Amino acid sequence: MLDCTHSTSRHRSTPRPTFVAWLARLALLWLIAMHATIGGAAELTALSAEPLGRWMDVMSEKGRPLTIDEAKEHLSRGGFTQGKEEVLKFGIGAQPVWLHLAIDHSGTQPAERRLQIENSWLDRIDVYLLQNGKVIQRLSAGDSEASAQHPQPGLGYVFDLKLPPGRSDIMVRVTTPDPLLVPVRLLDSAQIGALSRQYDYGYGLLYGFLLALIAYNAMLYIGLRERSYLDYTLYLSSFALLNLSYTGHGYIWLWPANSALQQYAIPLLMVIFSCLGLRFADGFLDLRRHVPKIHRLVRWTMITAMFLICLTIVVQRQSEAVLFAFIFALVFSCAMVWLGIVAVRHDLIAGRYFLAAALTSMVGNTATALAVWHGLAYSPITFHAAGWGVVAEGILFALALAYRMRQDQRARLHAEHLARTDPLTGLLNRRAFLEFAIPVWSTAKRSRRPLSAMMVDIDFFKVINDTHGHAMGDKVLQAVSALLAEACRNSDIAVRWGGEEFVILMPETDGEQAAVLAERLRARIADLRLGTLRKPIQLSASFGIAERGAHESLDQLINDADEWLYRAKQAGRNRVSAFSVMPA
Repeated sequence: MLDCTHSTSRHRSTPRPTFVAWLARLALLWLIAMHATIGGAAELTALSAEPLGRWMDVMSEKGRPLTIDEAKEHLSRGGFTQGKEEVLKFGIGAQPVWLHLAIDHSGTQPAERRLQIENSWLDRIDVYLLQNGKVIQRLSAGDSEASAQHPQPGLGYVFDLKLPPGRSDIMVRVTTPDPLLVPVRLLDSAQIGALSRQYDYGYGLLYGFLLALIAYNAMLYIGLRERSYLDYTLYLSSFALLNLSYTGHGYIWLWPANSALQQYAIPLLMVIFSCLGLRFADGFLDLRRHVPKIHRLVRWTMITAMFLICLTIVVQRQSEAVLFAFIFALVFSCAMVWLGIVAVRHDLIAGRYFLAAALTSMVGNTATALAVWHGLAYSPITFHAAGWGVVAEGILFALALAYRMRQDQRARLHAEHLARTDPLTGLLNRRAFLEFAIPVWSTAKRSRRPLSAMMVDIDFFKVINDTHGHAMGDKVLQAVSALLAEACRNSDIAVRWGGEEFVILMPETDGEQAAVLAERLRARIADLRLGTLRKPIQLSASFGIAERGAHESLDQLINDADEWLYRAKQAGRNRVSAFSVMPA
């Protein structure tokens, strides 16, 4: 390349290579290098810890299963093609696949290596180590037989090989109705140990976070008895089980002797996870009340999906079960986003949080599905995107649940406030007054402490309504109520007794003190200026004061205050009438 450049600078007549020509040369050099490297045997020391898909030759079976000798014959006749990706993917329901890797070991002693296939859901794996065309080592694994080698948690299937000096060949046959994903590595003990620790830390973090979320929401359900927390707990638990199943942890820890369950665990748990997610969305968004048609659609979708997946398991159609589970999982992700949009459009509680969580989960689920199926390059990030998508979704759903809980609490408090207060004046109604007043009465009577009741009546209120209208009458009630509420201490209890009458119960207050307060309130009411310039309203109010004495009940005390109010009206209104009797 340097020589060409120099020559161009000296001889102006020599044409400069075009950009396209340079690209063509580079492509040719790359193809030559790839053919030289991959077409022959790979030097053992040159292999890295990355997947070896581009180093391998690949052939799909057509028709009956092939023996190792038949596969060798196909290899010798050029029946294999070079791998095009680092991680080989063949999709759902693919035919069994043969892989070939030629190794050149320049050492003088056998080299111990571990062939790792980072996939725990493969039904059958047969590994052959050959030298000079003869099988010197044969290993098998998979979840189709309980007695076969089990996967290592997180690592998938690992086979111990002794590579002899010189040229050797590794041939692998893989079959599964699940997505045929084959990440192959050839590692030494140190590399496999480092990879195992890396996965242990990652999965420990993931499972720890999931367990914390599950425990947190379960405790909230136990304490609050809110259905959404139970639904979300079940939803997270199903995802934890799903994650355990496709990483191989479930096969090792939970059902090691049940190979049949392992074969159907992933599609079954994918459908259960999706259905529980729809159930959570249905309850959380309260679709039954807000959008009943969508509620019914969601319910029937869940029932249909569970029926179909169970049917495929009963009739033992594993390929159909897997295909249906993947399709339904993608439909579920899209449905959750759609429900989030519906929630935002209907202005449902925490709808925006729900939509954000659904979008996050959809991105993660879609990335993982495409990484193990087709359409997206495989990597640890894309393969575990669903798990971390659910983690992010869990955080957002936790915020959504907390927000909804706060909104529900505010709604309950508001409803309780409305049930306790008079809607026009904002003072307590009779029912709430008695709820608070009876304990105050009992305490004062038991401890022989002073307690007074004040009854207030707006003078000539009917005339105000008749002359100025009921709207102005409401304003008068509101203005007087505001004065009474402003004059009350925190311990006092004010209530709209009915119509234009009010009652104030005043603990630790004798009759004289109550009368002083009543006189001050009477003067302030008289100073109120309402109405218009042409029709001003001259307000006044009458007051009756009664102090706890030999009264047997709170009703007697209030009736006594009412009696003194009547006397104030009989005496000409706009005055305070009081009688004080302290107990002996």
